[in-house]
Amino acid sequence: MRLAKICIGIFRPPFCFPPGAFLFFIMFAVASLSCGEKQFDEALYQGRRADLPDQVFEGFEMTITENGIKQGWLKADRAEKYEKKKLFNAQNLKVIFYTSSGEIKSVMTSRRGIIRTDTGDMEALDSVVVISRDSTKTLETERLIWKKKENIIVGDTAVVITSRRGVVRGDGIKADAGFENLEVKNPTGDIHVLGNEF
Repeated sequence: MRLAKICIGIFRPPFCFPPGAFLFFIMFAVASLSCGEKQFDEALYQGRRADLPDQVFEGFEMTITENGIKQGWLKADRAEKYEKKKLFNAQNLKVIFYTSSGEIKSVMTSRRGIIRTDTGDMEALDSVVVISRDSTKTLETERLIWKKKENIIVGDTAVVITSRRGVVRGDGIKADAGFENLEVKNPTGDIHVLGNEF
């Protein structure tokens, strides 16, 4: 029995396969699709794997030092370590900053935080609150960065600073970790009380 040619009419003129060639074409197409799906699945897996932490810590604690001097102490309910990104992602963060003599400077809390393992810098995110050591000043904002080398806190989001002498609002802040010397961007409110005596 002689096999007939198989022609595909979507081409103009129709493309015809020699006997037996059409079956080979189908097998090749299926194999190509399977290979493509496998490569896609592998890429998807590698992408998801890159988002997974290398280590997870429950009840995470860390002491921060500079040249052997204790600068601060932090704790978090949970911390995820990412080796390649050189950071920790922390949940429910609390940081206590200290003077060189070991006295408490201020306390900072936030719902989330990022701790850079290469620089030691920290970023507090979501409902950030800083309270001075004597509890007379409170800073509220949504994002603050503590720069380890300079030992200062900076922020570029709306801030509200409350003290016994008044309330100041602004669009950002720069202050020492002791929360004493303040620079508020575009301050409004009781701005006359800004400064070392605020």
